[in-house]
Amino acid sequence: MNATAPGTLSADNGPLWTSTDFTTDTFTVTLDDVQITEIADAVASARRRWTGRDLTFDRELGPHDFPLPRTSRVLADAADEVATGRGFTLLRGLPVDGISEHDAAILIRGLTAHLAPIATQSRNGHLIRHVRATGQNLGNGITRGHETSNRLWFHTDGADAAVLLCRHRAAEGGLSRLASAVAVHNAMLEANQDAVAALYEPFHFHMAGGNVQGLPPTFISPIFSLHESKFSIRYVRHTLLETPAVTGIALSEDALAAFDLLENMASGLCLDMELRPGDLQIVNNHTVLHSRTAYRDDAEAGRHLLRCWITLPGYSGRRVGPVDEALRFGWLTDQQQRAAAAAWTAPYAPAVSGPRGD
Repeated sequence: MNATAPGTLSADNGPLWTSTDFTTDTFTVTLDDVQITEIADAVASARRRWTGRDLTFDRELGPHDFPLPRTSRVLADAADEVATGRGFTLLRGLPVDGISEHDAAILIRGLTAHLAPIATQSRNGHLIRHVRATGQNLGNGITRGHETSNRLWFHTDGADAAVLLCRHRAAEGGLSRLASAVAVHNAMLEANQDAVAALYEPFHFHMAGGNVQGLPPTFISPIFSLHESKFSIRYVRHTLLETPAVTGIALSEDALAAFDLLENMASGLCLDMELRPGDLQIVNNHTVLHSRTAYRDDAEAGRHLLRCWITLPGYSGRRVGPVDEALRFGWLTDQQQRAAAAAWTAPYAPAVSGPRGD
């Protein structure tokens, strides 16, 4: 093991907080009647003007396509809080009651256009993902977390930040959990410095079918990164656990112990948040871990959220390397994957590990 932990991080390195630092009012911005009416009118207008536009793939939608003269400042402040403040925020009161799935897509695309440039969520260029249970479970190397009702481990999404619009909530469960990555790092450091050092090592991340045929099925990145005094995390446990199936090399015992420690510390420090219909949650993927409790749907309307990813201005160079920079804009393009393949190295068998699995 070559990496070393840099020591205790401070608020200068990234947002540093625990659940006890907040009440719901601290992080919630409740829209007023004028703003709600303006947004509803913008959706109705866009429904007419955007006829024939594919909201799932059309990248050309901008703030001028969804004018919000009274509400745009609220969205700009929300984006700033996510980028330079505590790393997350919640807007409450968006007009979703009774709206169609298409109008919900209009709403999230219109709001996202005022936050930051939109990022892709798949090799095919999806700009919206529907977060709802499909009856599948994690662990098969294909199913992603947004398609299940399973409990999700703490993780980060792609791109710089994730935007979630709640249309329907679950009959039971589905609680959103957020944790400061800096606080988790420091708590881990107090418990086990070697576990923290292990996460500064490069890891292979399975691309879960999103890779170019014939090219390596993983990209390489450390989980913890401290570059020019800015801390960043990239962590998707179920993807990391799926990686040995495509590399033939088992994860080390040190790595698995570090994953367990991260999960335990995040769970103890996290803020629990119930997302209600009409809530818009925005979370920084460099500085905030998030998870979700398991949930149960009822027969009438299952839990349904819509998700977009965004690229935050001013975040270039936060992590070292062309792959890390490319991932700020969402899924790696075919060209980026080919470039990364030129420098790709096969994973090595750890000195202390379980069976190789090959």
